Amino acid sequence: MDFLKSSRILNVLAVLLGGALFIWPALWNGYPLLYSDTHVFINQPTAGFFNWDKPFIYGPWMLPFHAWQSLWGVVLVQGLLISQLVWLTQQVFGDASPWRHLLVCVCLSALTGASWFVSLLMPDIFSGMVVLSIFILGFSKQLSKTMTFWISLLGALAIAVHLSHLVIAVACLLVVLVFRLRRVHLALLPLVIALISLVGTNMVAFNKVAVSPFGSVFMLARMSADGNVKSVLEKYCPEKKWNLCAWKDRLAKDSDVFMWDSTGPVWSHPGGPMGLAPEASEIIALTIRTRPLPLLWSAIQNTATQLSMVKLGDTIHSDWLDITVLKSVEKFFPAAELERYKNAHQVQGTMLERVSFVSMVGTYTVLVGFLLSLYIFFRALRARNWTVLGFILLIWMGVLANAFATGALSKPHYRYQTRIAWLLVLPPLVLILRDKKSPSGNRSRALKARP
Repeated sequence: MDFLKSSRILNVLAVLLGGALFIWPALWNGYPLLYSDTHVFINQPTAGFFNWDKPFIYGPWMLPFHAWQSLWGVVLVQGLLISQLVWLTQQVFGDASPWRHLLVCVCLSALTGASWFVSLLMPDIFSGMVVLSIFILGFSKQLSKTMTFWISLLGALAIAVHLSHLVIAVACLLVVLVFRLRRVHLALLPLVIALISLVGTNMVAFNKVAVSPFGSVFMLARMSADGNVKSVLEKYCPEKKWNLCAWKDRLAKDSDVFMWDSTGPVWSHPGGPMGLAPEASEIIALTIRTRPLPLLWSAIQNTATQLSMVKLGDTIHSDWLDITVLKSVEKFFPAAELERYKNAHQVQGTMLERVSFVSMVGTYTVLVGFLLSLYIFFRALRARNWTVLGFILLIWMGVLANAFATGALSKPHYRYQTRIAWLLVLPPLVLILRDKKSPSGNRSRALKARP
C-alpha cells in the first residue's frame, strides 16, 4: 500500500512538473503571450458582452483562473491540462513512467511550438487537446468512469472554444469509427456536449438556434479572395438586391482585408457583419452550386498552403495590443498586473528578434517527427497493431482537418498550423522512447502489443 501511494504521488508530481515545463516562453517573456483577440476573451465574462465571431466559451472558462487579478493562472492551467493529456496518451500504450513523461514534456516544450501556445492566452492550444481527448476516449482501456467523465468534459471544452475545432473533432471521430467502433459513442460525447454548449450560448446571446450564426461572413471573405464570388455577383446582381453588388468590381484579394477593413463591404453594411450574414449565406450557396470545381481547387490549394506554414510568426507579434489588450488590462486588473504587462518583451516589441532560432528548430522538429511517424506507421502496419495505427492516423487527420478548417475556410496563417503541428512529434516520443526500454530488442513493446 505504501508503495502504491508513493507511486501515485510520483505520478501526480510528474504531471504537475510536466505542466510547468510548458510555460517557459511566458516566463521568458515575463508575462503570458498575448494576441489582439485576447481582449475579447477577457471581456466575455462581463455583463452583456457578446462577440459575433467567437464562441462564448473560452473567456468564461478563463475567469476562475484569473479572477480579475492575474492572467498567469490561465497559463498554468493550460500547461497542466496538456501535461495530463500527454500522460494519459502514454498510458494507452502501457503504464506511463514519471521519468519518461518528463522527458516527453521536455522534448515537446523545448523543441516544438506546444509551449508557445500553452503560454498564449488564446484557444489555440485546445486544438491539440481535441485530438488527444478523442484518442484517449476512443482507444484507452484503463480509464475509470470518473476519468472518462473528466476527459469528455475537457474534450467538449476543447472543441467548443473555437469553431474550427468542430472540423478537427469530426475528422478524428472518423478514425475512431474505423478502428474502435465499440468506443465511438464515448469519443462522440465531447462533440455532442460542445454542440449543445454552442447552440445554447448563441440562443442566449443572439436568440438564434445555430452553432455559428454569422460564420458565413468568413467563408464569403475566403471565396471572394479566391476569385470565386465575382462571377456569381455579375450573374445574379441584376435580379438581387445584395449590398455586396456595389462591391463586385472592387473586391479585396485578401480575405483579411475583406473582413476587417473598416471601409470595406463587411463593416460598411448597415448591419455590419451580423447584417451581412444572411446575404453571405445566399451568395455562398449559389457559388457552391455554380462553381464547385474552382471552389474545390481553391480549398486544396489553401489547405496545402496552411499545412506548410509551421512557424511562430504571427503568434508572438505585438500588433494592436496597445489598443486592445492594454485597454482590458487597465480596466479590469490591478496596477501590479498592468505593470507586469507593460514590462513584457512581447509588448515592448523585442520578442520576435529573440525567437527566430527557436522557431526554426520547431519547424524542423515537426518535419523530423512526421518522417519518424511514417516509419513507425509502416512498422505498425506490418505488425497489424491497430492502436498504433489509429494513434498516428488520428493525429494526421487532426492536423489535416485543422489545415482545411483554417486555410480553406478562413485564411492560411502561421499561428493556425503551428498550434497543432507539434502533435506530429508525439508518436515518435511516445513509441520510440518505449522502444529503448523494451527488453525485446528489435521490436518495441508498443508495436508488439495487440489491441
